Formats: sequence, C-alpha cells, structure tokens
Amino acid sequence: MTNINIGNKIRELRKKKGITQEALASVLSVSPQAVSKWESGLTYPDMEMIPVIAGYFEVSLDMLFEYDVREMKAKIKKIIDDAWEYFFENTPKYIELMKDALQEYPGNEELLTELLSAYEYEMRNKNNMSHSNEMIELSQKIITESSDFIHVCDAKGIQAEVYRKMGDYQKAKAVIETLPRDFSIRDSASASILSGKDKLNGAILSRCHHLQCLYQACMKEGDAWFTMEKYNETFYDGTTPDEYIPEALKCYQKGLRVLTTFLLDDLYDEPSDQYLWPGMQTFHWTFHQCIAACHKKLGNMEECEKSIAEAYRLISVVWKDFEENKDQYMKYFNQYLRDYDLAEYMK
Repeated sequence: MTNINIGNKIRELRKKKGITQEALASVLSVSPQAVSKWESGLTYPDMEMIPVIAGYFEVSLDMLFEYDVREMKAKIKKIIDDAWEYFFENTPKYIELMKDALQEYPGNEELLTELLSAYEYEMRNKNNMSHSNEMIELSQKIITESSDFIHVCDAKGIQAEVYRKMGDYQKAKAVIETLPRDFSIRDSASASILSGKDKLNGAILSRCHHLQCLYQACMKEGDAWFTMEKYNETFYDGTTPDEYIPEALKCYQKGLRVLTTFLLDDLYDEPSDQYLWPGMQTFHWTFHQCIAACHKKLGNMEECEKSIAEAYRLISVVWKDFEENKDQYMKYFNQYLRDYDLAEYMK
C-alpha cells in the first residue's frame, strides 16, 4: 500500500512556513513533544487534529498524507492489465488476483468492478452460480456507492441476470426498471435478460433506438463532409476538398438506405403508417434534400431536381394533416432547403 508520510509532510510544511515546532504546537494547542513525535514518525496526530493541521497549512488532506491518488490508480491499472491474460483462459485465477488486490486496496471500485465482471463471465459461459450471493452484494455495493454511470448500469445488468438465473424473475425485472431509458440501456437489458413479452418489447424498442442512432449518425457525418467543402484543407486520410461532396453524398445515401430498410410498407397501405415513430418522416424527406444539395454542388441538376421533387412528395403524404397544417410543415421544409443552399426550390 502507498506509504503515509504525514510526519515528513508536517515537517516540510512547517519549515516552508518558517515556524518552529514550539510555534506549531502553540497554534494547535498540543505539546512541542507531540509535534516532535509526529515529525519523527513515532506517532500520528489524532484523527480530529488532521483537518485542523491541513487547514492551518492550507493544503488538502491528500497532500498532507502524501497520498498520491494518481500513483494508486496507476498501480491498480497495472494489476488489472497484468492479470488480464487470465480473464478468459483461467477466470478463477483472475478472480483470485482481484481478491488479492482488494486486500491491498479494500473497496476500490475498479477492482470490485473487475471482480464482478469475472464472476459474471463464469456464470454466463460456465453456468457457475456458486458466487451468486457475492455477486448480489458486490453489484449492490457498486450501485449504491459508485458515481460512475457506466459502472452502475453494468452492475444493475449483472444483478438482474443473477436474479433471473436464481429464479427470481420479478426481482430481475424490478432492477432493470431502475435503468435509464436514455441510450436504450433499459430496453437492451430487457431484450438480453428477460423473456416473453418483456423481452420482445425491449428488443423492439432497442432496435428502434439503435436504428435512429445509426441514420442520425449518417446524417451528421454527411453534414460534416458537406460543410467541410468550404475549407481548403486535406483531411486525415488524404481526402481533398474536391472529394468532400462525393463523401457527403455517400453518407446521405447510406442513411436513406438504413431508414427505408425498416419502413413498414409491407404491413400498411397508408404512407403515414409506414414509420416506426414520427421522427422518421422528417429524416426521410430531409435525406432527399441533402442528396439534392450534393447533386447541385456536383452539377447534376437533373438528379438534384428529382430529389427535391421526392422530398416534397414525401412531406405531402407522410403527414395525415399536411393539407390542414401545410404552412407549418412547409416552414421547416423550406428552412432545410435554405440550410442546404437550395433556396431556389422553396415552395
């Protein structure tokens, strides 16, 4: 364990401040002999005296104890890195090494998380349930004490899986319901751990989330290439400004393919009923506007006008109340046209 050199640090801080042991003793209302014993390492200050000393010298407790958190984290990282070779091939050995490390660094979150992950691997791949109770305790400790969002979510997922395998489905479901909806974490866990209708609902919602993330990523990547056309620079892979717009076009076309792959046109006759959620409609016609903008930049005016026409056809049919609220819908439609340098096609 990292050595605690509080006596050395008190002596260093005292000399830096230019005061004697007697003067320090007077300030702290202790005997000069007590200060001398601290500095020689024979005794330590009482616990209630520690904050007073730190406050007097205007230093943090970590600095007073010479407790280097970065050094500790580096040592723990090395322990984990050195042990990693055993994680898959000899998981019990990895578990043993993590437990040994926890003897030296009790309660360390990184080590607790690694130990829980190793237990989970044994349970998942070897159906080893011998550590079930310890896994519940470990996961609960991480859930209640950790400020790391990822660690907490992972611990909840593992805890739910343990409960399910132990036959307590309702507890497993209750744990999953405490996961956030953001990033599809709860839905993904439901799809992976639960069963029946709960599993199906989780899988459907998770698919929707990941689909949305994917075509939005294609849109954003396309936008990045499209706007970079304004800058005279070479990209990291050697791409030059002359190639930026073709790259943007590829991204927009990929995003459109992703979106249309999951349209429900085999099930519904009405165009407005083809989408998994309302936001898909907007991206559908916007992709066509983006593709039109690229064709315009490339001088392909016939393709540009075809894409604009398709974008307008879509917005006019995918919203059931389009005619009643045409002005509102067209406000956004025309704004996107302006954003992508297509103002001459405003309707």
